[in-house]
Amino acid sequence: MKVVIANYLASNIVDEVFGAPNQHSSLEVLVGIYAYAVQIYADFFGYTNIAIGVALLLGFTFPQNFDAPYRALSLQDFWRRWHMTLSRWLRDYLYIPLGGNRHGLHQTYRNLFLTMVIGGLWHGAAITFLVWGAIHGGYLVAERVVKARWAVRADRPAVPKEIVPALQWLLTFNVVCLAWI
Repeated sequence: MKVVIANYLASNIVDEVFGAPNQHSSLEVLVGIYAYAVQIYADFFGYTNIAIGVALLLGFTFPQNFDAPYRALSLQDFWRRWHMTLSRWLRDYLYIPLGGNRHGLHQTYRNLFLTMVIGGLWHGAAITFLVWGAIHGGYLVAERVVKARWAVRADRPAVPKEIVPALQWLLTFNVVCLAWI
């Protein structure tokens, strides 16, 4: 994953497109963005598997850290599948101490948003990480708002229920890709 897939995508597609996006067509930039999503997953998943394997050789068992995150149908589902140890840490040491979902809807939204913004800053003290956290936090809040409103309108579906999972996946994957940029 790390050596073959991530390094290949980085050196043959991603670095070239991200280094000079104005010299590429819209389609090439889009391919570069999706290649970056695969690259970052393969890189991180590969390193994680290396760490898990070395730990097993030394007699330690590390928890699973990824569970097909790009198959997620919501951002909440994505965070249950992506970097699961960080997700649990964010939940246990930020979201719950902030009040979690115990003090009403608006406090829950605030706590979700703040948890992700702080999680972004945990990755690095730069505006890019702050924006990354804000995108994830804002979208997690938006998902909850939309889900609650759709539950009220369950008798009048806006789209055929057979295509809803595909639309959910498409939207979730593209929001994640946008945040990666």
